[in-house]
Amino acid sequence: MSGPRISSVCCIIALTLMSCCLGCAPADVTSTYGKRRGSEAGASVNGTAVLAGMFEEAGHRVSSWSRLSPKLEECQTIVWFPDDFAPPTLEQRDFLEWWLNNDTGRTVVYVGRDFDATSKYWEHVLPVAPPEQKMEVMRRQATARASHDSARNRMPNAELAEWFTVYRDEPYRKVDSLRGPWSEGVDATATEIELAGRLELPSEADIDAWVDRDDNYWDGRPAFTPLLESDNDAIAYQINYDEWNDSKIIVVNNGSFLLNLPLVNHEHRKLAGHLISDCGSGRVVFVESSSGGPTVYEEEPGTNIPTGFEVFTVWPLGFIVMHLTVLGILCCIAIFPIFGRPRTVVSSASSEMAGSSNAADQDGAATIIRADFGKHIDALGELLELTEDRQYARNRVSYYHEHVSCDSGGIHRKKQ
Repeated sequence: MSGPRISSVCCIIALTLMSCCLGCAPADVTSTYGKRRGSEAGASVNGTAVLAGMFEEAGHRVSSWSRLSPKLEECQTIVWFPDDFAPPTLEQRDFLEWWLNNDTGRTVVYVGRDFDATSKYWEHVLPVAPPEQKMEVMRRQATARASHDSARNRMPNAELAEWFTVYRDEPYRKVDSLRGPWSEGVDATATEIELAGRLELPSEADIDAWVDRDDNYWDGRPAFTPLLESDNDAIAYQINYDEWNDSKIIVVNNGSFLLNLPLVNHEHRKLAGHLISDCGSGRVVFVESSSGGPTVYEEEPGTNIPTGFEVFTVWPLGFIVMHLTVLGILCCIAIFPIFGRPRTVVSSASSEMAGSSNAADQDGAATIIRADFGKHIDALGELLELTEDRQYARNRVSYYHEHVSCDSGGIHRKKQ
């Protein structure tokens, strides 16, 4: 699973960690959570770009999505790292369960939020930081940990979400032993998996509540299969229903071995490889969401766009189109009509005298015509001057005298 793409991303993260060793001032670290797209998300210690790259190395076509909509029918695996400490809502769970039921061999991967790699980043930097920078690194580490602790206060305690029960106030511990199918070939002592809050398998009473729910669509009982355990804690497990046609949900307690920074660890990449193998083949979509989770749509947004004047009845589209219409009218008014007070164009003296009939006026007109012709000569001289080519100007004047003045001189003399 460690292709050139994965190695390059891991090298970038490792080089960032080494920046303090070179005597540079500690740089800010990007901590955008649960996303793979964009410059910040791709380089974030909490991003999913490395895991997405491993899926691609395994032959999957990977994309990102921000909502739960019918377009997800085109994929076989949904990977969801919610940036939210609350569990998925009933509406979101029902959508994903129906999506599993609609085809064979589909997988939903849900990764709990209760982990932040930012403080772990500064923990790695601290031992290699120059002495004069250690206090600053410690300060940033403490700030990152305090920010995460404050955010996780929104995590509910002992709340049933059918797929699991959320427990917030559990003892923090680092995992030092592993068992289960995913532990094969993994050195547990070399991992850095952390457990704070827990997403625990529901009890029999909780499963009964799920099965007996009035609007539950499935017959029988769900099957829960542990995939990775440590002592009494289930780190990852699988949920199946007979009606789901070999489709399944994989619940992972947190991202402490699946996010960008943790995947620098070789043993963590082995665990990620087991996850990818269990997802089967086909297109993979990473659902990216913030607080509240992704919006659920029964129809794909944009498929029923109103036409004609109906557009003005749809909020907020009608509000936007109305303003654009008014703006367009104002632009038309500004471009085509002439604004301002009318001006009288000054007519030339020659045109004023052209209609005169008496001799005195005709003599004056001739004088004015000669004056106007002088302006023509001045204008021509200015044009020749703009060429900045003295020889070219001489040639044009010579051409005039040799060809034009000879042809027209007789006529001019005759008129005089």
